Amino acid sequence: MSLVLSGVTAWTVGCVGLAQAADTATATTPAAATSATTNTSADKPLPEQWYTGSIYSPSPALPAPGMIAVEPYVAAGLPAGAFGSNGHLNKNVGSQKSISQYTLFKYGLTSHLSFYLLPDYSYSWGNHAKRSGLKFNDLPVEFEYRLTPHYTPSVSVYLGFNAPTGDYSNLANASEGVGQGAWFIRYGLHTQFALPFFKHAMRFRFWAQGRQPVTSARLRNISSYGTEMGFSGRAHPGPFGNEGGSVELGITKRWVFAMDLYHTWSSSTTLRGYNRNTGMNVHSRTGWSGAFNVGPAIEYNFSADVGALVGVILPVAGHNTTRSISPQCAVFAMF
Repeated sequence: MSLVLSGVTAWTVGCVGLAQAADTATATTPAAATSATTNTSADKPLPEQWYTGSIYSPSPALPAPGMIAVEPYVAAGLPAGAFGSNGHLNKNVGSQKSISQYTLFKYGLTSHLSFYLLPDYSYSWGNHAKRSGLKFNDLPVEFEYRLTPHYTPSVSVYLGFNAPTGDYSNLANASEGVGQGAWFIRYGLHTQFALPFFKHAMRFRFWAQGRQPVTSARLRNISSYGTEMGFSGRAHPGPFGNEGGSVELGITKRWVFAMDLYHTWSSSTTLRGYNRNTGMNVHSRTGWSGAFNVGPAIEYNFSADVGALVGVILPVAGHNTTRSISPQCAVFAMF
């Protein structure tokens, strides 16, 4: 994702073709491209800067109708233990390795409203379990509206849904469970601004996002909720989301150092049903879980419209959740 900032100050950006893709996934990440005139309240010069976007941070709605941003990602998941309910890291807890490929698509419907899509494929293996095979995950769809007339600084709101397109019930083995089987409403708030830092440009982003379930998941036999053969019942997933901030420091016009600092959380899931093989009623409830993550990355922009990104997501603390280190790379193009 590439964004060009140039001119006198960094508080107002007049966008003339500025594009940025965003979110998240796991995810989410953005990019922008074009040339703009910038001014800061302190009248400090802001050097021309191209941005690709950090690994995880979302971005504002695109600044012009008909603009298209595309960003394919490849991410690995390397298990590194699990955080217990007291936050203690147990390195002996194993889980499967994984690799994911997801592509961010963003289209400018108007100068303030954009349409966002994030199809995601994954494959997992290891930990003495069967391989998952190539799986299509739940599908995020979103509309993004920028409240401000300019791209930087800006305030944007998000509203959309997660469609239950991933396999989640009546599975051949537990590794095949990649979906939640329920519809979720997606919503969020995002802001970004740029400032001069000595003779470099620095961009900040802050966001908060939530996912609220509006249906439950009908389950049979083996499922992504940990049920076994013979089970019949329902899962009621809880809300989940993330919030955080990112900073991108321009080293040169093409090279940028990026850092994400964010928190992910997930509330309790309730499971109710009956297992005919054991003759037992099932009623369980998980606890809240969460993790604090850092995501250092390096961006390189070939031009104002094409860039690349390499980085890693590192969970540094958490509770009631597995820990997975996630190296990632992406390329961005804006049309």
